[in-house]
Amino acid sequence: MIRRGPILVGVAVGLIAAMGVIGHLQPMRPAKPPSGPMLPDYGGAIRSAVIQYAHGSDFVLPVYQQFLAQQSADVVIYLLCPGQPDLEEFQHGIGSVPCKVHPIFTAHPMTAWSRDRWVALLPEAPNRPYMLLAPQGELQQEIWPQRAGDSHIADDLSRALPRLLTSRRSSLYFDGGDFLADGEWVFATPAVLHRNLQHTVVTRDDLLAALADDLHRKPILMDDAPDHHAGMFMMSAGNHRMLVADPSLGEPLFNSADPAAAAFPSGPDFSAATQRRFDSVALLAGKLGYTVTRIPVVPARDEKMYLTYVNVILDVRAGQPVVYMPTFAGQEKLSAAATAVWQSLGYEVRPIDCSTVWQKGGTLHCLVNIVERAEISLPMQPNGG
Repeated sequence: MIRRGPILVGVAVGLIAAMGVIGHLQPMRPAKPPSGPMLPDYGGAIRSAVIQYAHGSDFVLPVYQQFLAQQSADVVIYLLCPGQPDLEEFQHGIGSVPCKVHPIFTAHPMTAWSRDRWVALLPEAPNRPYMLLAPQGELQQEIWPQRAGDSHIADDLSRALPRLLTSRRSSLYFDGGDFLADGEWVFATPAVLHRNLQHTVVTRDDLLAALADDLHRKPILMDDAPDHHAGMFMMSAGNHRMLVADPSLGEPLFNSADPAAAAFPSGPDFSAATQRRFDSVALLAGKLGYTVTRIPVVPARDEKMYLTYVNVILDVRAGQPVVYMPTFAGQEKLSAAATAVWQSLGYEVRPIDCSTVWQKGGTLHCLVNIVERAEISLPMQPNGG
């Protein structure tokens, strides 16, 4: 006689167990407070931005000083630092600047890399707060006190500035630098897929749905892009134009005799395999209808250090598009070529010497996280949409 009872019970137990696994991978997403789409990297004039500073991060001070010295009096810079001694160290290194610097004490360890801590989402209605979307957690926060502190930065900001900002935590893992927003799209690096697939979501489609739900833009997963933050190898130039870094343009201009070039682990990487990854980004952008312009880059074999000219901050001054562009001592030919590219797209180039930071794995865009921009005054699509 067939014993159906135990079999049915076993099936039921198996289904419950399977549902438990899926539930673990796909936690119920609570109702979210309303917000608009992710703030684009290209847009109107900068109104406010966030930077971070802590003792031991003095390598960022020359970069901050150059950038802040060029900001007008109506720009507010929110400076997060652990406490008063860190603030005084910052002030001593920066000196007097024309913009407003508003310190916020966190009372916990932190790094100086602001960009990766959160992404800003536009308000869902005028005169409503911007939303800071933080990842579920920071890489290595269990063993790295500064990274554990970084995981609280979005909440620190929303507590200090409740009328301007609110914050929430995503169910996904990411760095803010893993995304580049432009028009209707948000480009996501391969790291977003690798960190979340079979950890926070079951399938690629689940991840795309979660990203669209979080960022309110159509997500584009760049499967074959370089293994770095998006702003290290691509940047929107507005008007449906995309700059994509190109090692083949950087190789003939690279000054290998520059003493700083010795910092590249095992030297720069101009291999065919690496070139193909950069080319794949240009190909993808072209398929999406972007006009693609290539710009020199020198990547390292460790896939961390880049001499890059797309890790920029974009601004608008009196209707004129402005780019604050990293430059590097000893690499004048590279910098001149990159300047010419940005100028050909109608930008006023304001160089920022990032010689003290590039060997740490990032440059300007990694250090400055834009919170507010004036109303987008330049078209982001061919039809102005």
